[in-house]
Amino acid sequence: MDTSNDIVAELRTYTATHASHSHKHAHLIMSLHGELVVKNGTNQHLVNEQTLLFVPPNLEHHFYSTVRNEFLVLDIPSGLVSVSEILGIGISCKAITVNNQWKGIQFLILQEMEHQYSHAALRDLFPYINRCLQQKRSMPRSIRYIHEHYDEPITVQKLAEYEHYNPTYYSEWFMKETGKSPSSYIQEVRLNEAKKLLRSSDIPILHIAIQVGFGHQSSLTRLFVKHEQLTPSQYRKEYKN
Repeated sequence: MDTSNDIVAELRTYTATHASHSHKHAHLIMSLHGELVVKNGTNQHLVNEQTLLFVPPNLEHHFYSTVRNEFLVLDIPSGLVSVSEILGIGISCKAITVNNQWKGIQFLILQEMEHQYSHAALRDLFPYINRCLQQKRSMPRSIRYIHEHYDEPITVQKLAEYEHYNPTYYSEWFMKETGKSPSSYIQEVRLNEAKKLLRSSDIPILHIAIQVGFGHQSSLTRLFVKHEQLTPSQYRKEYKN
């Protein structure tokens, strides 16, 4: 890849083995299932179905995954990207919230891969991908509120007030923005926070459920079984193994 001028799209999986490398091409990493931890220096990013990651060329980064996973990864020649326009000042990874715009890009790439894509097709799509990478739009206030207050009761009425919308229109706007309903998005944020606590601590599962916004351990267990096909205790055991 380092000597190629072609964009390469691949489906990749990662293991719990901690690995590090740098390369002359850029990465665009999008989760199809599961999550990936990527570190560079003191910065740590979690790539999942809510967040994708741009890794610039020649950046040493450390990565691993402790859950079942599959990612769509684009290897992008350094000559095609302007790192300064994407990242601004400083060289680091750029985490980007997944919205319907990015879901559409992911769908188009997967469709191309199903039909034995040509490198020319990815090159034709890349100017649009590049414009999306350069967007400086900040996270909407209501979505930022979810990430900062996931451990509290959150209502659509409250979220709608942050965007100055009525609740009905807000739900439609939220679906267009994220591809999910507000309640589904809140559950995913809580699930991801619970995963972090299960991996990094021995806190009882009941206490974790409360810390991430659930009144009962059973609510967290149902969410884990739905999304991970594991209970929280099984998830913790699998990670430690």
